[in-house]
Amino acid sequence: MLLGSMLAGMAFANSPVAAVHALAYPIGEIFDVGYGLSIALVLPYVLEFNRPAAEALYAELSDVIQPGYRRQSDAADAAAFIAEIEAICRDCGVPGSLSAVGIGEGDLSKLAKGAMKHAERLLVNNPRELDDDQARAIYAKALAGASRP
Repeated sequence: MLLGSMLAGMAFANSPVAAVHALAYPIGEIFDVGYGLSIALVLPYVLEFNRPAAEALYAELSDVIQPGYRRQSDAADAAAFIAEIEAICRDCGVPGSLSAVGIGEGDLSKLAKGAMKHAERLLVNNPRELDDDQARAIYAKALAGASRP
C-alpha cells in the first residue's frame, strides 16, 4: 500500500491535474460530495478549458484510452480523448451536472472563490492560468451539463 501511495504521488506530481483538483475541493468541502465524484463532475469541463494549452498531450492519450482508435490530428484526437472521458463518467453513473448533487446557480461564485484558495498550491501547475471568472464559467458549464465540442 505504501509503495502504491508513493507511486501515485509521483505520478500526481508530474501531471497537470491542478485545476481539476482545485475545482473539486470546494464541491466536497461545501456540499459534502465525495472527492472522487467531485473530480468526475468537473473533469471533462476542466479538460476542455485546458485543451488549448494541452491539446497535444491530450491527443497522445486518445489511442491509449480507446484501444483501436486511429490517430488523426491533435485537435480531433484531443476531442476524442475528452469525449471518451465523458463516456467513462457516464458509464460509471456520474451525474450529468452539478445540480444533481444539490448545487445551484447561486453557489457558483462561492465555489469559484473556494477553488482560488488552492491557487498557490495547485493552480500554479495548471497548463492554463485560471482566475475567479474562468473557474465560475467552468462551474456554470458543469451545472448546466453543457456539452463540449
